[in-house]
Amino acid sequence: MRTNIKHKYLSTLALFLVSFVPYSSAIELIGNVSTNVEYTNNAALVSTQTEDDVSQIVGLDLTVLENRKSVQANANFRVENERYYNNSFSDRTSLTAGFGLFNLDLIESFLNWQTSFTRTEVLTDTTDTDTPDNREYRNIVRTGPTVSYQYSRASFFALNVNYVGVENSDEAAFDSERVDGNLNYKYLFNPNTDFTVNSQYEEVIDGDGDEEYADVKFSLGLIRRFARGDFQFNFGRTRLTPDQSGAVKSNYFDIQLTREQLLWHDISLVYLEDISDTSIGFESDEQGEVLENGSQRSASGNDIIERKRLDLSVNRVFGNTSYRVNGFWEIEQFVSQDVEEVSKGVNINVDHGLSRRLVSEFSYSYQEDDFSDRVGVGIDKESSYSVGVRYNLSTSFSVNSFIRFTTLYNTQNMSREYEEFATGFGLNWSFL
Repeated sequence: MRTNIKHKYLSTLALFLVSFVPYSSAIELIGNVSTNVEYTNNAALVSTQTEDDVSQIVGLDLTVLENRKSVQANANFRVENERYYNNSFSDRTSLTAGFGLFNLDLIESFLNWQTSFTRTEVLTDTTDTDTPDNREYRNIVRTGPTVSYQYSRASFFALNVNYVGVENSDEAAFDSERVDGNLNYKYLFNPNTDFTVNSQYEEVIDGDGDEEYADVKFSLGLIRRFARGDFQFNFGRTRLTPDQSGAVKSNYFDIQLTREQLLWHDISLVYLEDISDTSIGFESDEQGEVLENGSQRSASGNDIIERKRLDLSVNRVFGNTSYRVNGFWEIEQFVSQDVEEVSKGVNINVDHGLSRRLVSEFSYSYQEDDFSDRVGVGIDKESSYSVGVRYNLSTSFSVNSFIRFTTLYNTQNMSREYEEFATGFGLNWSFL
């Protein structure tokens, strides 16, 4: 079963790429090559019997952009080779893709066909450290038609139906094939205000031997635009019904506020509350919208997961200095395991231009993960400090170096604690 799914996904990706060929002369390509060499005195991030290692990552990034009247595409791909010279971990070459989207207008302003492919990296065990041995890949293919209809100048209807295929690289993970449908209505109350009504139905049609379920969601929304920003508010209910157990219900909230130049800062505030299963995760995970804090969840040990997450981002640029502060709070409830995980943290990044080509960089991050519901794990408190410089030899070529110190303290289990010192340098070339 897994082999067939894998071949099917590769065929879908190949078709996705081949579909660009007839329009190749109009495609815009953006390319980037980078290499980073890093020394660490604790490659496995352990408390005792630490081993140092030197690793090198060579990556090729390609972004494909296409915007014709009847064809739109936006996809990015990354090929990466990771090598450990002291053999702390096995060398590996991987292909990852961001949110790849191909849209074909079959009937202008009425019917189009959308296909997307994402390949993201997740943690096999969220309570373990983020090392190569604790990572796996999640592939998600979506394809299907969308029908749009404008009833009047102010009223819009849209119906979207998709086949969804989910494959995870872990052999013990839950793979699935699904169908989902969305019916949406938007009413333009005035030039600055929209009201929306949204409904969604998703059903697992092949659970790869695991439990199948149906998922129903209904929500109401408001979109308000104002000078230098906007506010979006969606609320509703989600009902997830497994075949062999009772229904699980959850509130649904999607609240977003963006504002530029508020007290000289650009601010973004996002609150999400929803329910899903661990094999596919949440839409924000799939589209790469989760900030660098936290981690995407594993597909291993299929479970129903309820998530509440709040993200705050504050940015400012003044003169030769810029800084960004990101904070987050997240609580996840695993229904079948009856455990709860709570995380919170902050990231601070400061860049200062020492000259036209030379930039100094400083970053600090703190993250606290509460695994108290899991026996023998406790609360992890991780702090990381990094300083570095970047020199821009030209608009397309730069070199950088850094020094980083990371420490993890646990309130219950000393064997989880570790310290790491790392330093390295890198090269980056944008060639298209």
